[in-house]
This record gives sequence, structure tokens and C-alpha cells, in this order.
Amino acid sequence: MHSEVFQIKQNDKPHIGKTIKSLRDYRGLSQDDIAQAAFFNRSTLSQIEVGNQECPDRLLLDIKTALDVENLPLSDVERVEFKDSLYKWHDIINERKQDEANELRVKLSVIKLLPHDKELNMLFSLFECKLLLLMNELAASKEILDALDIDGISDFQLYHYYYNQGTYNIKSKFNQEALDFYLKAYELMKCGLEKNTSLYVNIAFAYRRVGLVAHGISFLEEACKIQSTGKGNVPELHLYNWLGIDYIGNGNLQRAKYMLDKAHAIALCNYQSNESTETKTDLGMVLLNYGYMFRMARKWRLAIEYFDKALIYLSVEDDHYLETLYQKTRSLIEMGNTLSCPGLIADGIKLSQNNEVYTLMFEALKILMSPNEESAKHLEANALPYLLENNFVHLALDYSMFLRDYYKTRRSFKTRALEMAEIVCTLYSLMHKGGVIE
Repeated sequence: MHSEVFQIKQNDKPHIGKTIKSLRDYRGLSQDDIAQAAFFNRSTLSQIEVGNQECPDRLLLDIKTALDVENLPLSDVERVEFKDSLYKWHDIINERKQDEANELRVKLSVIKLLPHDKELNMLFSLFECKLLLLMNELAASKEILDALDIDGISDFQLYHYYYNQGTYNIKSKFNQEALDFYLKAYELMKCGLEKNTSLYVNIAFAYRRVGLVAHGISFLEEACKIQSTGKGNVPELHLYNWLGIDYIGNGNLQRAKYMLDKAHAIALCNYQSNESTETKTDLGMVLLNYGYMFRMARKWRLAIEYFDKALIYLSVEDDHYLETLYQKTRSLIEMGNTLSCPGLIADGIKLSQNNEVYTLMFEALKILMSPNEESAKHLEANALPYLLENNFVHLALDYSMFLRDYYKTRRSFKTRALEMAEIVCTLYSLMHKGGVIE
């Protein structure tokens, strides 16, 4: 199939004969070529093309075969079937079956040969964009979004446009823009579209990115309610795990443990019934979050115990392994047991060679082992600005608390840094608990 499309006025919905003629011209075929290939009279084709004669279904199928456009919906019945195929394709994309989705993408792209059918082309473009975003092909997805004409489209199509814009922006780290688009999609959903738990999760994630953790929690809780009715499309394990993380973030450790207990029960059951890379990773992530919860509760030994358990299930190539190693080392430093920390830090730096964030974090751990004015300056000048700029809110708060505590014992210098650290702690703590910063 060629990538070009034949020319029909966008607002002109031609009869089947006119479409057949346009396709024939696009293929560079004569009426005789088509008539011979389809085994019928050329004069019949001529009458069909000018609209003087109906095209029987059997003959239409033969003509489409001759034109090599078997999948193109030319009749009303075919159009309904093609639209249904687009929706099934969308379901496959939602199930993250990339290979199958890409095969269907090639097959369904034939609709581009009918640019006058704005509805089907709009649906194809919106779903193709969603697939590209799933594959992290941001430039290609942005090109589609920029080319779409959204004037006069249906609420359903506009919902998917806003959803895709939100996803593009969150993946591009334009977090406030992402939140704005997701909330527009949410308003349309409230007007009658079927509730989508993925949207609730994405809104929660965007709120977390801008520091308003408590706002995101309410959306995750709502997603859990929908999921419990059997109508959700996000695994409960992930919802409970994410809620556990966010409740840790806003200081509600009791609620965090309740959510993590539910997540752990599901993850353990899944792992015991089907030991796989996925189920091992899921279990390891829950154990990691338990460790983080106990670390925030200042129960260092319990935290380290859970981090060690998590490392058993997580792959060394996984970022979650690096996170666990970091959290374990941080806990050892905080409890004053630094004997094994240099080796752990060296392992972390080696494993994070291609990961800028974790390289910075493990380098920062060296500083935390022997805090002095020079090391505090490094955190202030390098680590904190990077974490704030890239929206690593929990870590920014973590290091700001360290700087605050460090400078409180050294009031003879760096008053400005102490004030800055206290301001950051106050702002982010307020945001975590649901406050809005004007």
C-alpha cells in the first residue's frame, strides 16, 4: 500500500462509484483493467462510476480485489465493520499488546485512502497516537497531534485527544500541561463517557509530579472503587501499590501499610501460582515499598530487612533494583551503621553508569556518610536543583530535611541555606498533605 492518498475534497462524501474512480486513477488503472480483472463488463463499471447504477456487493468485492484495497470500507455495512475493528484495535492497545497492535495498525491504515471519511480517519489517528505513545515514540505522536483538526469532533474523540495530549506531555516532563489535559479529559468523562481507571491513575501520577500528592490519592481511591465493580482496566495490585507509595508521601503510614498489605497479598498469590519475571518484579516492588515505609517511620532494621527481601526478587537491570539498593544504603547511614556502605555505594555507582538520576543519588550518599560544609554545598548546588527540576519530589524533600537538620546544628554559617531548606521542607510537606501553593 502506498503512503500517498488520492484527492477527494475533505467535506465531500462521494458515492461509491466516485470513490472507485478515484482509487482506480490513483492506482493508474483503466476501466478495462478493472473490468478484466473482476470479470465483468467495462460499460457496467462506467455506469457505476458516474452514479447511474448501483454496485452489487459481490461485484464491489471483486472491484476492491482488483484495486488491491480489500480492507477498505466502501459500503455502509463495511464502514460499520471497519469502525468496530478500530475499537477492537484500541482494546488491544489498552492491553499493551504492541506486536498485535502494530500488525493491525498496518492493516487499518488503509483508511487513509479515504480522507473524506473524517470520523474513521480521526479514530485511526487518535488510536495510532496512543500506540505510538505506548512505544515512547514521542516525536511521531506529537506530529499526529499537531496535524489533527479537532473542530466539531465528538466528545468521545475529543476525550481521546485530551488523553493523548496528557500522555505526551507527562512523558515529555511537561507536568502541569499534562495535568491540565488530563483534567479536560476527566470533565468530558464526567459528562457521560464510560469511566476509565487509567485516566484516574494518570491524573494521580500528574498530581504527584507537581507535588500535590493528596490530590492524586483521591483519584487513585476512586480508581479502586471502579476496579472493585469489575469495570476497571488497571490491575488492583498496581493501584494498591501506588496508593501505598502516595500515603507514605503524605505521612499517613497507617493507611500506607493497609494498602501495601493488600498489594502484597495479591503479589504473593500471583508469584506462587505463576513464577515469572513479571510476578517476581511485582512482589519485589511491594517489598521495596514496605522498606521505604519503615524507613520513613525510622524503623531502620525493619526497613533494611524488607530491602534485602526485595533485592531477591528484582532484576539487577531494573531501576527498582537501584532504588532498593539506594534506600538500603540510606537506611544504614541514617541508623549510623556505615561499615558496609562504601561497598554498596560503589555497586550502585557501577550499576547506574547509564542512569543519571541514580548516579547522582549514589554520589550524594557518599556525602551523607561524612557531612561537612563542602558536602552540604554539593547537595545544595547540584542534587537539590536537579531533583526539583525533574520533579523527584520525595527525594527533594528528603535532602532538604537533611540540609535543614545539618544547618540547624551549625548556625554560625550558612543561614541562607538553612532558610532555603526549611522553606522547601515546608512547601513540599504542605503540598503532600493537600495544600495548594499560591
